[in-house]
Amino acid sequence: MRVINEIDATNMSRLHPDQRAPLWWGILGLITIESAVVLAFCVSYLYLAAHAEVWPPSGTAPPLLWPSINLGLLLLSCMTMYAAGQGINHGNKRRLAIGVTTSVLLASLVLVLRTKELMAYDFNWQDHAYGSIVWTISGFHYVHVTSMVLGSTVIAILAWRGYFTRERQIGVVVDTNYWYFVCIAWVPFYLLLYWGPRLYGN
Repeated sequence: MRVINEIDATNMSRLHPDQRAPLWWGILGLITIESAVVLAFCVSYLYLAAHAEVWPPSGTAPPLLWPSINLGLLLLSCMTMYAAGQGINHGNKRRLAIGVTTSVLLASLVLVLRTKELMAYDFNWQDHAYGSIVWTISGFHYVHVTSMVLGSTVIAILAWRGYFTRERQIGVVVDTNYWYFVCIAWVPFYLLLYWGPRLYGN
């Protein structure tokens, strides 16, 4: 006779805000894959720079001001997003809503500044290897910032409506982790694109 073991699924929920939730593992897998892409872009940039006679082709390193401001804004948005997560951990729905909304506004400002910066490029992606890798990296990160702004806007709307609680916050956890990844990913890109030519430019 075959014995069937019974499993008590009473406490199983996809809404757990930790490793018990499938979504938690899903975002971890996404971040792992995207991190490999970031690494591939960084290695490609270094390879092209190492084999170029002049890097960048113009012989002039890109300006630091606006990219540095963008870096500061992204890191600041990580702090406000962290504050939002801590808020809902303590059952403070208002703190969550204010924190996520502030983060969205900061990242939206980053998109505005990045758009102006991209439009000011004096080269196209097809002009040379430098143009290709810079536009690829810039476009990759720009799209990710856009996606996190859109996703977090939904989280902010739900937060203002009081949807999230200490027990039902997996959406906040997933959104926050993705936010951290996108912002931190800008650090190696920033160092490569803007400080790299100053350190090892030919």
